[in-house]
Amino acid sequence: MSNNVKKLKVGIVGCGRHMFEFMYNCLRWAQPVSVLAACDIDESRLDKFTGHYNIPKRYTDFREMFAKEPLDAIICVINPEMHYEVAKAAMLSGIDVLVEKTPCLNTAQAEELLAIQEQTGRTTMVGFNRRFTTSYVMAKQISQRPEFGGVHMFQSQFNASPYKSDDEFKLSHIIHHFDLARFMLGEIKLTHAQRISLDETIGHTQVGYTISFRSESGAIGSIQSASILDEMYPMERLELLGNKQNIVVDNIRNLVYNRPQSHRRDHYKPYDLVESGDALVWNSSLGLYPRFSYYGYEDQMVYFIDSLVNGRKPEPNFADTVKTMRLLDDLDEMLGIQPKSSF
Repeated sequence: MSNNVKKLKVGIVGCGRHMFEFMYNCLRWAQPVSVLAACDIDESRLDKFTGHYNIPKRYTDFREMFAKEPLDAIICVINPEMHYEVAKAAMLSGIDVLVEKTPCLNTAQAEELLAIQEQTGRTTMVGFNRRFTTSYVMAKQISQRPEFGGVHMFQSQFNASPYKSDDEFKLSHIIHHFDLARFMLGEIKLTHAQRISLDETIGHTQVGYTISFRSESGAIGSIQSASILDEMYPMERLELLGNKQNIVVDNIRNLVYNRPQSHRRDHYKPYDLVESGDALVWNSSLGLYPRFSYYGYEDQMVYFIDSLVNGRKPEPNFADTVKTMRLLDDLDEMLGIQPKSSF
């Protein structure tokens, strides 16, 4: 962006740890913007954030900030309940929105946000960062190569430490891999689900789910997700099975593409690497200076700002949120669980 081009005027809503330690810094990768103000109900967090990042205006009420500041867009990272309130108010104030997942508590709220998005014509984006995670983007690109033969089977694991509640675990955790499956395969329909629960104490819920589905393209898949692991251990995995080959993404930072050999080898002889048939491997170097995370947040921010500057509508948006939230409803219905509106 040249110096004579008007910068986008951006506001920050939510100055907690994720925003302070990581999300705000992702703006450095995007085209330059002018951050006018920040908002948080916790004045100590607000003082720390605005002081550290030299933000000129500070608010404890986002509605007041929307009324007083000439904002083009906001970046919002709080919790699903407040994401809904903030995104709704921003769109109705004529402001574009990047909101962290999950942007609401239930499907009804997602449908309302979509209706407001369509009514106001605002540009919205939801932070399902797996769509921008380096290894998953690579996996999708490989799976679309003609030689891969299409994705026929999908299997993923996404585990976590204990959550405060089962509802929060599904809404904040399982939803990531529902969206990942949709990103890789298109729309999916759940076919079977199983659930286990360990002994629960207040504020300490340990549940596990195995969820089977079929995609519109005919692929079958399963997602295993539980809150019974320690997050210090590797907790995320994806395998895509094509025609005589597969892609495995292990714990975000390692990808292996196993390809069929063009001819049978004599196993008792030494042999050279077959460039057209042996496995391709990618993993990020931890020896490099850690300027970039590969978790997708940086690319997500670049994509959102670029979309605003160039008048494009980014994805995922609230239409995607509606489809993904409905999968949570289907899961609850399949298991006979009465969904709750909050947690």
